[in-house]
Amino acid sequence: MSTPVDKPFTPWMVLRVLCLASLCFTSPLSAQNGDPSDDAGVRFFTGYRFHLNAAALLDDDERFNWDADYGGDIDVVDFGVGRFIFLANFEAILGEQFRRFDVNQGNYILDGTITYRLGSTEIGGTFHHISRHLSDRRKRFPIDWNMVGMQVWHRVDIDKVHLDLGARAYGTTKRSFVDYTGEFGGYARLRYRLKERIALIAAVDAVHMRTATSVAGRSGINGGSIEGGLRFDRDAVAFEVFVAVERRVDAAPLDRLPRTWGMAGFRLLSRN
Repeated sequence: MSTPVDKPFTPWMVLRVLCLASLCFTSPLSAQNGDPSDDAGVRFFTGYRFHLNAAALLDDDERFNWDADYGGDIDVVDFGVGRFIFLANFEAILGEQFRRFDVNQGNYILDGTITYRLGSTEIGGTFHHISRHLSDRRKRFPIDWNMVGMQVWHRVDIDKVHLDLGARAYGTTKRSFVDYTGEFGGYARLRYRLKERIALIAAVDAVHMRTATSVAGRSGINGGSIEGGLRFDRDAVAFEVFVAVERRVDAAPLDRLPRTWGMAGFRLLSRN
């Protein structure tokens, strides 16, 4: 295993705690879909979206039994034709190596995006940060990377059908331990309304990570997921149950190997 060259970016540790705390204490009464009600002036904290997910992993490796994550994104500033969005997410992976529920890794995501609206399409420039950590296991060097790039989102609503489409392209500006030099990805998420508050859901996600062959001898790696389930809309939140198959890029922080597993779980979401 090679020794990382980059030094850890310690200010991020303080920022992560502050960012996740701000999400925890944001009032759900402010939840909106992020669309401006008018174009008059600059407005602050106009909407947010949160999620709380938990899923059982169908995998024969004792490191991968459960996947749970919590996070959200906030419209910090809305200037009519666009907005500044801040996103934070924490993911925990649990196994049973040392105990029945053994949290063995925690992964943080922090994003900042400035967007421009074009009707039902939104284009944004994004700063993207990920760091990966081991729990109750020795690791004294950082595993993290920063990326910058573009995203585009498009929404379609036709009768009972709601469709969200998205694509992204990032280039790496800083990395520690990992060999990623860029990321290309996209997704499609479908909701088909069966009744007023019940819908079928389906989603597909794909990602390609470009890599530096000089680090680990690989020229790129692919991942993605496909899922289906049911959504139940309540007054304040939506509740989803789903089954999925996922191919996870570099499932363990220290192993440069993808894994494919089945998933069965639930989500709590802010309504949008």
